[in-house]
Amino acid sequence: MNRKIPGSVLACLLIAVAALPCETLAQGPSRTVRIAAVNSEGGVVTSVDLAVSAGADEISLYAVRGAVDQGPDMNAWDTIDSVATVPASESEEIFNYPVSSPRDAFYRFMLASVEAPFKKQLAFLKSTGSQYFILGDKCPNQDWRVVADVSFTLGSTVGFWGARKAAYNSAFLCLCQGGTTLRFDMAGGIATYTGTDKRRYQIDQTNQNVPLVWDGGSDTVNVSKDAFTSPCPMGLFAVNSDGSPTSLSRGKMTLYSFRVWTNRTDAASLIYDLIPCVKNDDTVTLYNRVDGSFLSPVGTFTYNEADVVSPTVGDLTVASVTEALTADKQILSSSIVSRNGALEARLALTTGFASNQVVVAYGAADGGANPAHWDSCSVLGTVANDETSFSAVLPFAWSKSVACARFFTIGNSDSLADKLLKSSGTQYIVTDYTATSNTMVEARVAFIDTMSEVAALWTGRESSSSQSFGMILHKESSWPSSQLRVDFGGKVTYVVKSGISAGNTLHTVAMRDGQFVYDSTTDSFDTTTKRLTVAGAPLTFFAMNTSGTITYTSRVAFAEVKIWSDYADETSLVLHLKPAIEDGRCGFRNILEGGRFYPNSAEGGDDFEILYPNLNVLSVSDPHSGSDGTGTVIRLI
Repeated sequence: MNRKIPGSVLACLLIAVAALPCETLAQGPSRTVRIAAVNSEGGVVTSVDLAVSAGADEISLYAVRGAVDQGPDMNAWDTIDSVATVPASESEEIFNYPVSSPRDAFYRFMLASVEAPFKKQLAFLKSTGSQYFILGDKCPNQDWRVVADVSFTLGSTVGFWGARKAAYNSAFLCLCQGGTTLRFDMAGGIATYTGTDKRRYQIDQTNQNVPLVWDGGSDTVNVSKDAFTSPCPMGLFAVNSDGSPTSLSRGKMTLYSFRVWTNRTDAASLIYDLIPCVKNDDTVTLYNRVDGSFLSPVGTFTYNEADVVSPTVGDLTVASVTEALTADKQILSSSIVSRNGALEARLALTTGFASNQVVVAYGAADGGANPAHWDSCSVLGTVANDETSFSAVLPFAWSKSVACARFFTIGNSDSLADKLLKSSGTQYIVTDYTATSNTMVEARVAFIDTMSEVAALWTGRESSSSQSFGMILHKESSWPSSQLRVDFGGKVTYVVKSGISAGNTLHTVAMRDGQFVYDSTTDSFDTTTKRLTVAGAPLTFFAMNTSGTITYTSRVAFAEVKIWSDYADETSLVLHLKPAIEDGRCGFRNILEGGRFYPNSAEGGDDFEILYPNLNVLSVSDPHSGSDGTGTVIRLI
């Protein structure tokens, strides 16, 4: 849909980031725009500074906005707003863009050429039955999508667009099957519809259902869909049948716009967004907004001066696009007060967006803007989209031993249930517990990277052939995937699970004398030929410990580890380890009473990383410190 530049000033924006990179497109002037700074007061954004690089040509700066991120295609956005005309310059220039009143959730800024890339823009392109186009070299399959704004001249068997192997075979097409019957093919399925001659249709050909919309009405055609790939690129104003766009008569059609996606569910897979135009050499053709190219027609199209229209902003060549800015609920101010013998958090928030969870992170020191980098983190509650204030009693731990805290808003779907201790392949932890024949270990672990050789989840052993206790990932070059194995008493041939693949999914794994667990599966292994008495080294996580020698470190992430000294006695739990931070170091904390902290045992190098999977932090408060006079907290005694 073509739109003129609106004159209204953009509505307010609450932005969760201070600077974002730009995406430079291949076509157009070689200039870029980036967000230099987001200026705010009390959490409300008042302006955005846009840094525009130097260039030889004058260029225009635009802002686009919408309820969802519509990507780099200017035409796809709800609103386009003119920001400034950027002159050619030898130095970078800063443009300030004011904002107010939050309503839209996404914004991008774009640089576009001042002039259209063609001589004239046409309202439509009309064929006489002797012209056509071939669309590139990609062949359609069951995932493709076509959205067309067209009118047809009906009455004979002619092709309008598409490709196929043969009739009713590997087809993705639209044609007229004699008389007034429109036909749509997908794979080997066909569907027909009685059309109206020269009626302007908006057609969305994708999947099984093909909606047809026209001025004053609509209908849907149902087409079967199977896996297929047509053998040749798509024709337009013709159907390309096994490489021959002339085996069917070419259609008489008036085309207003035509868009093609290679993945019907992915907006970023758009490969053609075609508009009729006249090139500078007077060739009448179609311009592709996606890559700034012109199609080469077979045959000659003509036009009338009455068909010429003024180019809209969305038809200019876009040279550079910033990443999307997201608007969401922000914390304007926060305080902690003593009320009825407890500490209570009080927050003032903006309104106008979807409800979010409010989280408090607290610890011995300021962990910054990532909740995972704090000692502890708790959900305080949910704030609705129309609420501007929030209060909740803080966890009791704050009043006893905590020196600092921050408040966060996160998405409602986010979970703080699992805090992960993640290794990059160089870290490991040596505990003070040595396994015996009665030991049982249970862990929740994600296989971040299955690596290309042996990688140990945990071990403690004297040698490879005696007194061993461990669980390892084993992959050899000829294997397509890793095996998860038990190393018990020197026998390393007990395969717990084949086909282990990398990912962030947590799995429950456990082992003891003669038995192992993988998620919901429990199985046994034979220990009659080799029994463990006492392992030759303390239990070590993220690596193999052979009598004090560390090898085969792994890239995994643990959410929790439990160790029992006697698998037959539930009360014999000796270590219950969870990810934690102490004095700025990451590691495991034994959460049993009087338990110790186990930091990274490796010398030098990077520390572990602690993270919450897929946590979407939307806003962060200023820090609150303890009763040492540096902050606002009233500590209970």
